[in-house]
Amino acid sequence: MDEVDEAIISLLEGDGRLTHRDIAQRVGLSRSAAAARTQRLIDGGQVVIRGVVHPAVLGRGALAHVSVLVDGPVARIATTLARRVDVAFLSLTSGAYGLIAEVRVGSIRDIDGVIAELRAMAGVVGVDTLTYVEVLRDVVGPVGDVSVEVDDLDLALLRALQDDGRASYVDLAETVGLSPAGARRRVVRLLESQVVRVGAVVRHSGQDRQSALGLGIRLTGAGDEVVAALLSMRSVIFVARTLGRFDLLVTVRAFSAAQLVEILDAVRALPGVGVVDSWVHLDVVKESYASGLDVLESGSA
Repeated sequence: MDEVDEAIISLLEGDGRLTHRDIAQRVGLSRSAAAARTQRLIDGGQVVIRGVVHPAVLGRGALAHVSVLVDGPVARIATTLARRVDVAFLSLTSGAYGLIAEVRVGSIRDIDGVIAELRAMAGVVGVDTLTYVEVLRDVVGPVGDVSVEVDDLDLALLRALQDDGRASYVDLAETVGLSPAGARRRVVRLLESQVVRVGAVVRHSGQDRQSALGLGIRLTGAGDEVVAALLSMRSVIFVARTLGRFDLLVTVRAFSAAQLVEILDAVRALPGVGVVDSWVHLDVVKESYASGLDVLESGSA
């Protein structure tokens, strides 16, 4: 992966439905070269273009970041956790915690129930939980409030976009039984209302140049200026306000160890930042944000 690939990934994270022509113009390639590079990234499994539905639309508006202390190898525990539909993200991590998971459920009470089940697992010796107050940035999924109601055709389109975020309007129309113009109108409405976000889901691991670093930040004040500074950083791909041992939860992407050091130094230097803890996502075991849509579809049938 070179700098052009990195630029293409960044563009696709912003808008997974960008045309090859648009990508070519922004990275300085011919249309055919941009198409070839984009397809290579997708075929190689480094990038998946998915439509990610707002968790509140799926009835899973309560989110928690769960760090798991383990006794012994983590593989068996990771396999078990990856099967859970309420676990959207799961990674093997460096540091004190062997595993980190993002849990998406319907309520705080449901979070409590999940944590109780995790504590009871063989090999788990401790669970540390951060409850999300507000997600401020997520390059994967939509953020903010959503109040738009969806019907059966919308749900069918959302399922199709989750399967292939770059599906043409002609293909989407054939899938749900609309005209291409009708499919386009509905997709645009779903995108503009933050029901769904179509972008690149990038596999972060130590197996290639790209790595993801998690940061837990304790603030010394209100933190508005810290949040604004973090949101201005291109390398920051996730920011959430949380309750628990950290006030902010952040994920940053880097393409070298030197970049990781530079980012950490920049965050520590921000006025209002007290303590910064960090961990590397060594291997992403699961990254799936579709759980819940099948239930909605069957319930509306």
